[in-house]
Amino acid sequence: MAETVSLVQCVEYDRKRTFAAVKRAIDLLGGMDAFIKPGQKVLLKPNLLKASPPEAAVTTHPEVLRSVIRLVRSARADAIAGDSPGLGELRRVAEKSGILAVLDEEDVPLVELNETVTIRSSGRFQRFEVARIAREVDAIINLPKLKTHGMTVLTGAVKNLFGCIPGKRKVQWHFNTGVDHGAFALMLVELAAVLKPSLTIMDAIVGMEGNGPGSGEPRTIGAVLAGVDPVALDVVAGALVGVAPVNLPVIAAAAKARIGASSLNEVRIVGDPLASVAVADFRLPPREHTEWTLPEWARRQLKDALTTRPIIDQHSCIRCGICQNDCPQQAISSSSRGLSIDYRRCIRCFCCQEFCPQGAITVGKGWALRLFGR
Repeated sequence: MAETVSLVQCVEYDRKRTFAAVKRAIDLLGGMDAFIKPGQKVLLKPNLLKASPPEAAVTTHPEVLRSVIRLVRSARADAIAGDSPGLGELRRVAEKSGILAVLDEEDVPLVELNETVTIRSSGRFQRFEVARIAREVDAIINLPKLKTHGMTVLTGAVKNLFGCIPGKRKVQWHFNTGVDHGAFALMLVELAAVLKPSLTIMDAIVGMEGNGPGSGEPRTIGAVLAGVDPVALDVVAGALVGVAPVNLPVIAAAAKARIGASSLNEVRIVGDPLASVAVADFRLPPREHTEWTLPEWARRQLKDALTTRPIIDQHSCIRCGICQNDCPQQAISSSSRGLSIDYRRCIRCFCCQEFCPQGAITVGKGWALRLFGR
């Protein structure tokens, strides 16, 4: 049976228009009452990557969150909101992004996703340490932002739930999966399957292209998406910006594990036609590595040539030390000439690029990838 994803056109964050679009997206699936019951405690999980203003398109827009809060309340349920930012203290990130103001206005608590509990999985990764509150609530509503990502090409519904793993434990997952990016993508899929959000509503009104997820350029896409299956939402989101499922590592991992609807043939889109909303020339980061399919001896010799990798712009870098502290391999060092990356140790997780507050780290290609691209 096909998974249903609603797609509603919305080109600006005007409060009334945003609410109408979010409500229609949910109504097309049966309305909020189909997912939330009276008296339930509901965790709203926006993307709160780092402290950036709403117009930077780094975080879920506060008007999308406001709309969901009001719809949860109309279902006579109680909402709380929380995340574990990749960079910065939660309250500061929520304040800068405009989220805190909305929570205060709507009288909704902001909660730290810090205290952990272990949950079991029947997949390859048999245990996850996740935020306790994510297991104690009656339902999770996942509120991702559609953005580019150096490692996963796009970040959306599935990856947003990675924020339910607190703090430095996220970096530990990069360390544990190392250079096996397929394993990291599978971990994200299995985590989403275990957390099992009751509903996902994606903010793709203004997304991010280029050097995402934290330093790219805002791009109007003009859509709100909603559905139960995070994998299906990411498939539709990819189609919106011209990326086939086979080119999305998370969807490829989901297909291999048979988790979720991993192709458009398995998704029923309701609402506005995909073709009427899809955008052209959406700028992606350089594509993923090709070297991981080579024999081990070839990988050692050709790793730098056949991989994308983080590149530091020394003129933009302010030497804040964030990338050094967050690198799971401790592959970044400082000298009088600036910061440098030891690519022999680098696992291409792009945590440094994701968390750089200056946008001084970008995704570059090895010489062989550049040559093949020409």
